[in-house]
Amino acid sequence: MYTDVGVYYAPCLVLRGEVFDGAEAVRLIESWLIKNHRFQKQYAVYELNEKNFWRMFDAGLYKEYRKKYGDVGTFMSLYYKCKKGSKIEKEVQETKQAQVDL
Repeated sequence: MYTDVGVYYAPCLVLRGEVFDGAEAVRLIESWLIKNHRFQKQYAVYELNEKNFWRMFDAGLYKEYRKKYGDVGTFMSLYYKCKKGSKIEKEVQETKQAQVDL
């Protein structure tokens, strides 16, 4: 059985006018989920890097079927599809490479 839990409403810090880092809060939740062998639904906002995304979601069967049906290079990877703010996998990889080259 699976349970889908949502967290809604403004955090107390925001209501008190204090600084609240939403991205950091999401990262803390994601770390807890990985540590406890849980996962986020893929419609959720992610702050995961690619390594931690695949720690949360076992990529074994996914990669096997991508290769078997020839969608590597044709369709974007699930990570890039879910990643906040990404457009296409190629653009994300180019941005990543540009950061490495600096």
